[in-house]
Amino acid sequence: MIPTLAGRIQTRLLLFVLLGIPLTALFSWLWLPLYWDLIFSFLLTVLATVTGFGLLMDVVYIGLQKLRWDRDWPFAYQFFFSIVEFAIVLWAARAGLIPWLPAEALAGTDGLIMASSHFATVFIPSFLALLGPISVFFIRWRFKAGQLGKL
Repeated sequence: MIPTLAGRIQTRLLLFVLLGIPLTALFSWLWLPLYWDLIFSFLLTVLATVTGFGLLMDVVYIGLQKLRWDRDWPFAYQFFFSIVEFAIVLWAARAGLIPWLPAEALAGTDGLIMASSHFATVFIPSFLALLGPISVFFIRWRFKAGQLGKL
């Protein structure tokens, strides 16, 4: 599949809604059940920030994709750049560059471990869903450049 910008955006938002939010709620409840609502809102903000940054970076990825001879964006690149997106957002938040993410919450080792564990908990199932179930349940997705509603 050669994804279009619209297809990349739709797929990213679909994964955020269908997997990101429920897995964040489950992770928050398992991490600290008494304060799961506070952790959920914080981690959902982190996840939404990473998703928003990824949506901005999709424009860059489409430009880079056009430089490749086959105009494709392999899943290995997607895997690597998703981790890079998280690392950049985490670095910017810890440096105090993102006003809605408190730097002190991510400054210590506990915050770093929690955010990284949460990212892995959401990212791995999302990536695996991208490789399999989305292609099965949304048959036209693969043949329509990642766009879900296009016939």
